[in-house]
Order: sequence, then structure tokens, then C-alpha cells
Amino acid sequence: MLKSVKKTIKVKSTSFEINKLITSTQLFSKIKLTVSARLVLRCIVDYWNFKMSCAYPTQTTIARCTGLSEVAVGKAVKELNTIGLIEKQKRRKRIYYHLTLKFLGYLNLLPKVIYVDTQTKLGKIPQQSLDKNILKDNENTLFLNPLEEEFEVEVQENELIDEDSQVVMARAVIKNLSNNPLFAKKVKELKEKYNL
Repeated sequence: MLKSVKKTIKVKSTSFEINKLITSTQLFSKIKLTVSARLVLRCIVDYWNFKMSCAYPTQTTIARCTGLSEVAVGKAVKELNTIGLIEKQKRRKRIYYHLTLKFLGYLNLLPKVIYVDTQTKLGKIPQQSLDKNILKDNENTLFLNPLEEEFEVEVQENELIDEDSQVVMARAVIKNLSNNPLFAKKVKELKEKYNL
């Protein structure tokens, strides 16, 4: 079952931290990838720009760094894109590589999800009202300044998320919200739906 969604993910982790997580979570034992795809993924992560939240090495650069031909790099990028670990975006004759929710799920680096413009609406509530807000005092609830967010996810139409990504997201929700009584019903539903 495939769902149509578009996602924009901002990751404030450095390339060193992401590479460390690839090793510590044993990513390559969880996903079957060709050797060239593994090399290309590592190279893309090495060129990760956490301020722009993307990597933009050319195929020639990736080929030089990995020792692969440009054709092999193209095939490896296509494999990574097909599996759903990265997304390519072409802008002004340059290819930008973005990390996907599925990839972040495998690294246990899941984003905080903000739907529609909840943040804007919360920002308009007078401070006196916020002082008595039960959600504000709950340690599992986090109200972030949009500029300080580690991750941002916009849900729109036009892109594919498969069942694996849904299960990864369900596990993350269960892990992060299972101690919160406000979300007990939702956690129970997710456990039943995905047999977790």
C-alpha cells in the first residue's frame, strides 16, 4: 500500500554524526545494498551540509572519492533513490541530495512532525493562557521556535511512502509517546495496527 506525500526534512546533524549513526545502528545489515551504493551513500553523507540540510557533490566528485565510474555512481544513486534512502532534486543544473524519513528511521533520528501551521497558531496564544497550559508542562511535549527546529516535515501530495516507512514512524511514535497519557489511545491503536 503506497501513500502519496511530499516531505521536506531538515536535519541539524553533521556528516560526522550521521556517519557514526550509520555504523552504530548497523544500517547495512538491515538493508541490502550493492557495494557501490554503500560507497555512494557514505560519500553523500560526507558532503552533507547541515546548514542547508542537503548534500550537493557532483557525480564526478563522487566518482573520484569512491573510485567508481560515473555510470556506476549514477546506478548507485538510482538504487538509493528507489529504495527510498535519499531523494534527488535538480536545481539550476545541480543535483541536491536529501535524506528521507525512511533513512532517518533506520538511524533512529526521527523528526518532530509539525502539521499545517500549528506552530503559528500556538504563537498567537497570549502568554497568560500558556502559563496554565497542561501541554506546556508535560515533558514529552515540545514547543520549538521554528528557526531552532532540528527537523521539519511538511505533508503534501506527490511522493511515495511505503509500508516500511509507516512501520518505522509507528515505532518512533510508540517509543517517544508511550509514557504520555494524552497519547495512550493513539499508541494503543498503532500497536494493534502494526502488531508492535
